[in-house]
Amino acid sequence: MSIVMIINLKGGVAKTTSAVAIAECLASEGHRTLLIDADHQCMSGELLLGEDRQLKCERTKHNLHDLLAAMLDAEFIPSQFESFVTRKASNIDGGLAKLAVLPCSIRIDDFSTNMAKARRGHSSNEEFLRVLANRRKQLRRWAEANFDFTVIDCPPSIAIQVRFLLSVADSFIVPSIPDRLSVRGSLYLADRIKSYGYKIHGLGTLWSLYREQNAMHRRVVDMAAKGSDQLSKLPRPFNTIIPNAAKIGEASENAGQPKTFSKKYTPQFAKLFEELCGEIVQRTEQQCRHQPVQQTELVEV
Repeated sequence: MSIVMIINLKGGVAKTTSAVAIAECLASEGHRTLLIDADHQCMSGELLLGEDRQLKCERTKHNLHDLLAAMLDAEFIPSQFESFVTRKASNIDGGLAKLAVLPCSIRIDDFSTNMAKARRGHSSNEEFLRVLANRRKQLRRWAEANFDFTVIDCPPSIAIQVRFLLSVADSFIVPSIPDRLSVRGSLYLADRIKSYGYKIHGLGTLWSLYREQNAMHRRVVDMAAKGSDQLSKLPRPFNTIIPNAAKIGEASENAGQPKTFSKKYTPQFAKLFEELCGEIVQRTEQQCRHQPVQQTELVEV
């Protein structure tokens, strides 16, 4: 079992597109997969559930916001986790049996306001985070028992739900365009995680939205592969590179009912994500054997 965050502090680097495709690919290959949408824009949840199911989760309070709220209650029990998850997600073949989604809610930002915390009797961020920290092991045990992979789609910030999930996850993947601004966001992310004291491992850098005709893109990828200069501080890049292709974006938003992952993403791009997921599986297995994760407590920042 592995819990992997898809995260970068730079927006527009294909985090959501990558998270959705990775989750669908893993599930299509037979891995029990959960996608947690931790972004207040709620896009990965909607892309995998469709607008109607996403809205139903909001109306019935089956989402990450309401799970966090429930975990603040002293009587919360681990068997409740399942009720916040929607099974058989994706539009592939009417829904993938091995893919589940814990969608987000636009109300997730309430957890960053003192008013929301005060309504639940928590007088400070420190107390709020401490209560959630007590639920960390329960969430890990539940995910481990029910899924082979948990993929977390994060916003371009270290919001409070991201801080909680950083204490739960095993590793993180950094999607990054191979240009100056995106790489800077990747490096800043690594510094922020280290400064907070989390012991989570960088599983890899995923070069996304790559354009072969762009000289800077080619240069950055080459420099990173050689481990030169500041780029050596990035998590080791995956060999698979995801190009800037309209077909990939169109596939993630396709409202049809493709029969297979390959038909949804086209054979060309499906093959790339299959190769990427092969690398992800291999690296997570290596981490489990050689680099056991020592999780830290949630800290107030």
